Amino acid sequence: MSGYKELTDKRLLTCASFVSRGGIVCDVGTDHAFLPCYLVRNGVCERAVAADVNESPLAAAGENIQRAGLEDKIDTVLSDGLDGISPNGVTDVVIAGMGGELIADILGRGKAFYSARFILQPMTKPERLRRWLWENGFEIIAERGCKEEIYYTVMLVKYTGKNTEYTEAQCYTGALKGDSDDDKGYLSKQAERLRKKGEGLKKSGSAQAEEFLQLAEKLDRYIKQG
Repeated sequence: MSGYKELTDKRLLTCASFVSRGGIVCDVGTDHAFLPCYLVRNGVCERAVAADVNESPLAAAGENIQRAGLEDKIDTVLSDGLDGISPNGVTDVVIAGMGGELIADILGRGKAFYSARFILQPMTKPERLRRWLWENGFEIIAERGCKEEIYYTVMLVKYTGKNTEYTEAQCYTGALKGDSDDDKGYLSKQAERLRKKGEGLKKSGSAQAEEFLQLAEKLDRYIKQG
């Protein structure tokens, strides 16, 4: 196991905290396979699939898997999203480190995996991902904020086939409870983002300005209540 480095990335550790024990995990966009190695080495899952759309990161993933001595428990697969992966036995699918719209696209093409749990970590446009989830039969079971240089959010999601009613404000809060410093920090950043957009629209005379400013106020109240 010479040269193997233990996982310290808080963003990926938050993803790991949502993975169910004893199953088979598929990590989409695995990059260097840090997460699958961590999950298998620590007995969180029995086996894992490390998948990536590009050959270079997949080769790096294979090298890290070898360093960890886990070649017999982690398979590497060249795949565009979930397209080239077998769903047989997969209990958890992690899709992390991508834009929210790309994650939604991967989910939309991955219907064969809808019996699994999904752990999602969008780098951008989380509000669009939440909207897509609720409009396409997914439930956000839980969500946690985490800070790794900047604030991120990680969602635990399950397909139910039932669409969820939502408000525009909920697209920005999701299932975050606001009961941790990281939750509050993430929500504060979202409120700041909405406020800046609203103020910019106000200067240009847009009628949409008040909508964004009111959403920012709602988020501020939500944070204080949490």
